[in-house]
Amino acid sequence: MSTKQISKDNKEYWENKLNTKYNTKIKAIESMHLAEIRENTEKNFGSFTKMLRVETDLKAVEKAEKDFNTFFESIDKLLTTKRTTLRDASQKLETKLRDWSTNREWDIDSYGSDSIPSWNYDNKNDYSISSDFTKFLESKCHEETKKAFYKTKKGEELHEIAKDQEEAIDLLHSDMIGTEILKHISTIAKRSKIAISIPQSDVKQLTS
Repeated sequence: MSTKQISKDNKEYWENKLNTKYNTKIKAIESMHLAEIRENTEKNFGSFTKMLRVETDLKAVEKAEKDFNTFFESIDKLLTTKRTTLRDASQKLETKLRDWSTNREWDIDSYGSDSIPSWNYDNKNDYSISSDFTKFLESKCHEETKKAFYKTKKGEELHEIAKDQEEAIDLLHSDMIGTEILKHISTIAKRSKIAISIPQSDVKQLTS
């Protein structure tokens, strides 16, 4: 018999081989008893938790978890209901405003401050659509108030001043003689009770 020791490489080879063989055997035996082990585990679980004195704690967690999940589900349903109510009310108001925009000939943009607020399906919380509707209505109220104002006596005065201003500017670009332009501009300005003093240097520039 040889007295030489097994080489390092041979030791590793046989160790791996033995481990593979034994582990395979162990797994085969465990598989045979797996069902029995599981059954016994279920039987022993109650006594096991009692032994660890965690049975009461585990039940407390289960109770709190059930209570939370039930509450969360009810809150989620309630949120869905309230969100639906808000959506329906918003869409109803949006439809009315679109009808009014046509009837009253409002200036409407597709986007921006002059657009009719619309329900955002992507938004799930932090709604501010009532503020958007209010701002839109304030804008249209201002628009109509402004139009009505220009139909009053004060508004007519502003119209006349604007017309005089346009007429004066047009004269500056006419083919009239410079001195005549200044004379007419002065007359137009007087109609609006505006005093205009044009230096002589400006006359020379107009006539040059």
